[in-house]
Amino acid sequence: MKKILASLFVGVLILELSAGSIFAEVNPITPSTNDINRTNGWAHVDQLSKGVGTTDLKFISTRNFYSCFEYRTDGDTSQVILENGGNNYNANITDGLYPYYCQKNNYRTATITADEYVEVRMVFGAETDERFDWTKFDVESALIKICHAKPPLTAANGYELLNISKNAVKVGHSNHAKDIIPPFDDYSGKNWDSQGQVIWNNDCVAPSGILQGRKM
Repeated sequence: MKKILASLFVGVLILELSAGSIFAEVNPITPSTNDINRTNGWAHVDQLSKGVGTTDLKFISTRNFYSCFEYRTDGDTSQVILENGGNNYNANITDGLYPYYCQKNNYRTATITADEYVEVRMVFGAETDERFDWTKFDVESALIKICHAKPPLTAANGYELLNISKNAVKVGHSNHAKDIIPPFDDYSGKNWDSQGQVIWNNDCVAPSGILQGRKM
């Protein structure tokens, strides 16, 4: 009897956690989620594959009316389009209209490029009870070669070659005083002077005389 009660308690706890996570993702405007829609056989998105800076997404409509999927990359709100004056076709959505695909009882596969992730939502078209908010699909981040200073404040012990994500550069290594980081995207680089480039091009090994003459 105790084992049965324990099993029931665990089952109820799991159910409550699942329900809680689903509830946190929905609201009166977007009462569903992509996962709920998939389970119910409604319009949804499948991630077929992901690579460095890219993902293949399948936009699926399962019924004989249009379901429209907006998408954007890396949370970039400047990707709002000019169509309809930039206003979303759902008047309850106030953050604009993004590029979209509309499917009617069929599917479309699209390859989308991003630095870190792609987001998809379905807030117009379809039935109101199957609309869902931004859902994230990660891509593999492109790696950046940097020379990590040892220690970061002085590089007294030289450099270590690291291949890391762009995000790891921006939130971590960009704060290291002596790391050598090449420019990329909107990041201007760090210690990317002539000596830094010589060290970086030599796989983070300072040629004789360079490290000694470099300001610490």
